[in-house]
Amino acid sequence: MRLVPALQELYEDRHPFIVIQKAAQVGISEYLINTALWVADTGQGGRGNALYVMPTQGHVDDFSQARFDKAIAESLYLQSRLFPPPPGRQGPARQRLKKVGLGYIYLRGADSRRQLTSVDADIVLLDEFDLMGEGVLELAQRRLASSSLGWLRVASTPRLPEAGINALFLQSDQRYYFLKCPACGLAQRLEWEHNVDQKRALVVCRRPRCSKPLNLWAPGHWEITCPGNSDIHGYHLNRLYSPMANIAQMIYESQATTPGALQEFHNSGLGESFVPPGGRLTLDVLDRCRRDYVMPDGWEKNTYMGVDVGTKLQVVIRQRLDDDGTRALFIGEVDSFEELDGLMTRYHVSRCAVDALPEQRLAREFAKRWRYESWVALYDRHEGGHQWDSHGEVSTVHINRIEALEEMFDRFHRGLAQLPRDARRLGGRVRDGVGEYYGQMTALTRDLRQNSAGNWVAPLPRPRQGRPLRPQRSVLPTGVQRPSQPAHYGALGSRPSRYIRPSQPHPPCAAGELLPMEHES
Repeated sequence: MRLVPALQELYEDRHPFIVIQKAAQVGISEYLINTALWVADTGQGGRGNALYVMPTQGHVDDFSQARFDKAIAESLYLQSRLFPPPPGRQGPARQRLKKVGLGYIYLRGADSRRQLTSVDADIVLLDEFDLMGEGVLELAQRRLASSSLGWLRVASTPRLPEAGINALFLQSDQRYYFLKCPACGLAQRLEWEHNVDQKRALVVCRRPRCSKPLNLWAPGHWEITCPGNSDIHGYHLNRLYSPMANIAQMIYESQATTPGALQEFHNSGLGESFVPPGGRLTLDVLDRCRRDYVMPDGWEKNTYMGVDVGTKLQVVIRQRLDDDGTRALFIGEVDSFEELDGLMTRYHVSRCAVDALPEQRLAREFAKRWRYESWVALYDRHEGGHQWDSHGEVSTVHINRIEALEEMFDRFHRGLAQLPRDARRLGGRVRDGVGEYYGQMTALTRDLRQNSAGNWVAPLPRPRQGRPLRPQRSVLPTGVQRPSQPAHYGALGSRPSRYIRPSQPHPPCAAGELLPMEHES
């Protein structure tokens, strides 16, 4: 398999922490497979343990057969390095564990944390990170703690701005690939608006007076745009760099008029996050939720509370109203879980959801103290709805993050989430008349989809059982000969120089608003 020039430097990058914001079908899965096989085969880090993670175990089993097994079957060298060697076992080694050379490749789904925690890895590879639950990146970093190699590779097509892979890319040195025009010599980053001739269905020079077709097999170079963010090497790769891309089909997809199709084009075709019109909360939307009241110091009736856990605890307490709306009684931050106890008492909180991460032990201890009022929240549910479980030592709610975001957006757009008259100054750090709460709420984004009438709308949550719906809310290019050096595998490096906590999919001041409280006792 001929290696696309844009991937050459990525294969040779020895940095311990690499993130890749990518389009679909640009060869990144092949890169991850190749890297995992090389680490295992050559025993990197002293053990050669590679942990390859996909969103679910179902993804892993299919991927293992279709991609890993195919790579091994097509390489006589890899077949000779596989243990037990064929025909000792039918086909390649079993789907979730493969011994290759000196090491092992563990293939796991992110939906089973128990299986992830059982592996001490020298490299962790997270494939399609944006489809994984919250906390997977932190868990992956902990699996590298005992390794002298300590490599982390995270790749995904993006979804929303400043969340998931896009958040990590923004923390990186942000590398873009530049190609030189063979006609005029201009080195340029390929972008849809400037480099696609839609009449000829060609990738061309962005200089208007040139517009000559570009040679995508010609060597180019990566440019670092944020050199100060050297702790993470970040690569952005869209499909225009692939000589195999069907430009005519991409032009057709770009002309879609529905938000779902447009989002798919931007995410999977261009490797860009996308927010359609109406996909953000605006200052006007929040202002329309303001009412003429001041938040009280306490409350004597049943209320509910959402808590995001970080260096401080961000708290939102709301009262349920008769018209299906809610009223904010407390929006702010406290320093400790002990202070949460005081808020629980002062505001007579009957339902509380506390983010389980990153302080899972403290969150569970708090939930034990408030056994009948509190749930520990995990953003790890992929199915519709939110799963409430009160049968364990502590009650747990498994949240579908996308649906929770949609529910919250709907409440604010319909004016059902009341705010006090001084809401613009909430959260402190007021700038241009707007405080931290407004700033973070307007940074949130949502997914819009097409309804049966062709209108752009937020999808409604699925109805809970027994309740009516309320409108609220790739493959390895390895030859027979063993490579003398890992030019197409990556190369040696050291562990990450510091612990990176992933950017949250929602700003902390808004997290209390995001936590769903639709559970009936």
